[in-house]
Amino acid sequence: MFSNIFWLSLGGALGYWLCTELATWLLSWLTPLLGVVNALLWTQLAQLALLMILAFGLLQLAKRQKALHALAGVVLLPLAVIVSWSGTLSLYRAELDLALTPALAKARAVEIQPAQQLELALQWQQQQAPGAAQLYVEFASPRKPYLTLHLQQPGSWTLTRYWLQLPTVPAETGLNALGEPSELTPGNSRHSVGELFFSLHYQLADLLKRAAQPLLIGLSIALLALAASGIYLFWQRWRQAGTTQLFGQGPLRWHLVAALLSLPWLCWFFGSALLTQYGAWAPELIKQHSTAYYQALFPNPLPQPSAAANEAVMATTMPELATLLQKPGWPVAKVQLDLTSGKWLLTEQPTWPQTAPYQLRQQSLNAQLQTLPQAAYWQSTPWDLRNLGYAAHQSLYAGPALRAVLALGGVLAILMLCGAAESYGRKQSWWGLALLRALGSGFVLATFLLILLQLLRLPPASLALLTQLGICWGICGVVLISWTCWQYRLQR
Repeated sequence: MFSNIFWLSLGGALGYWLCTELATWLLSWLTPLLGVVNALLWTQLAQLALLMILAFGLLQLAKRQKALHALAGVVLLPLAVIVSWSGTLSLYRAELDLALTPALAKARAVEIQPAQQLELALQWQQQQAPGAAQLYVEFASPRKPYLTLHLQQPGSWTLTRYWLQLPTVPAETGLNALGEPSELTPGNSRHSVGELFFSLHYQLADLLKRAAQPLLIGLSIALLALAASGIYLFWQRWRQAGTTQLFGQGPLRWHLVAALLSLPWLCWFFGSALLTQYGAWAPELIKQHSTAYYQALFPNPLPQPSAAANEAVMATTMPELATLLQKPGWPVAKVQLDLTSGKWLLTEQPTWPQTAPYQLRQQSLNAQLQTLPQAAYWQSTPWDLRNLGYAAHQSLYAGPALRAVLALGGVLAILMLCGAAESYGRKQSWWGLALLRALGSGFVLATFLLILLQLLRLPPASLALLTQLGICWGICGVVLISWTCWQYRLQR
C-alpha cells in the first residue's frame, strides 16, 4: 500500500510539472491567436482539466484502487468537512447574522432606492469620518434589511464597519447605528456568525494566508477526481455484487447512499468553485505576462487625480453615479468608492435564473463615466464560464426552497465523508481513520454548539468568534474521540 502511495505521489509530482510545462507552451501558442487575456483564461481552464484527468488516472492506475480511493478520501476528510459544512451554513449567512447578532435585532426592512441609500451613506461618512480614503457600501436587501458601511482611513489596512438602520419615515434623512462600530483588520476573526462561516469557507478565515487559495483549489480538483473514481468503483461493485448487496451494511451504506444522492451537489459546487477561481488560480502564468495582461485589461488608463477635497470630488461623481444606480434592469448590490480620486467599483446583484448568468459582475468606472475596460473579451466564452461559475457557486439567486435543497446536499456530503472514514477505519482496524472521522464530525457539532452559545448570549463579547469555535471544536473533538476509543475497546 505505502509503496503504491510513494510511486503515485512521485507520478503526481511529475504529472503536475508536465501540466505546467504544457500550459506554458499552450499560452505562448494561443496568445497571438486570441490575445493574452483570452489565451490566459483558456490555458488555465485546460490546465485544470488536465490536473483532474491526472488525479483520476492516478487513482485508477493503482493495483488496490479501492483502498487508495478510501485512503485519499480519509486524508482529505477534515478539510473537506470544514469547507463543505461552512459553505452549507453560508447559504444562511444573512439569516444567521440577523438571528445571532444582538445589534441587528432592531433592523427593520425599508424600501429605499440604492441611489438614495448611497446619498445617505455619504452624508454619514462626512459626519463620522470626513478624512476617510475609501468607502464600501453594501445596500440593504430583503434578506439583509440594513445598510452596511466600511470606512478606511488613508494609509491604513483597518476597516471600520457600521450597521445602519435606514430611515423608516420618508421625511427622515438620517441613519441610526445598530450597535457599536467594529474594527476589522486582515485576518481578524471578530466576525458575525454568518460572516465567520463564510470566511472559513472562502479563505479558511485567513489562517493560512496565501496558501489557502491553492489549497482549496487543490481540494476541489481532488474531490471531483474522487467523485469520478467513486462512480467507477460503484459500477464495478454493481457488476460483481448485483442489486441485493449493492449498498452493503453499516457505515458503508451511509457512504454509498449519501454519495449517490449528493453527487449532483458535489459536481455543482466543486465544479463551479473551479470555474469561479480559474481566472486567477495560476499566478506564475500571470506574472510572466503581467504587463501585456494588464495593458489589455486597461487600454485607456485613468487620468491621474488632481489634488482636491473629498467634497469637491464627490460633488462631481455623485450625479453620474446616481444615474447608473437608477439604470433599469441593472440591480447593484455593492459600491466601493475611492473618496480621493472619485473612482468607484459597482458589483451587480446576480438575478439568475430570472436573467441569464452570462453578465459581467463588476464594472470599473471613473468620474467621466468611461467604462474600463471596454474590450470585447468581457463578453467572450472564458468570462461567460467564469461568471456562470460565480452565479452557480454563490447561490445568490436561490429562494428559500432551493436553499433548503442545496443545504440538504451539504448534509448528505458530510454523511458520505464521515461514513467512508468510519467504514474503512473499522475494516482496517485503523484508529487513526476513526479519529479523523471524529474530528470531522466534531467540527459539525462545534458549529451547532457555537450557535447555541450565541443564542444564549453566554460567551463574553471580548472573545473572538473564531476562538470560540476553536474551543467548541476542541470540546466536541475530545468527546467524540473518547467515545470512539471506547467503542473500539468494546469491539476488541
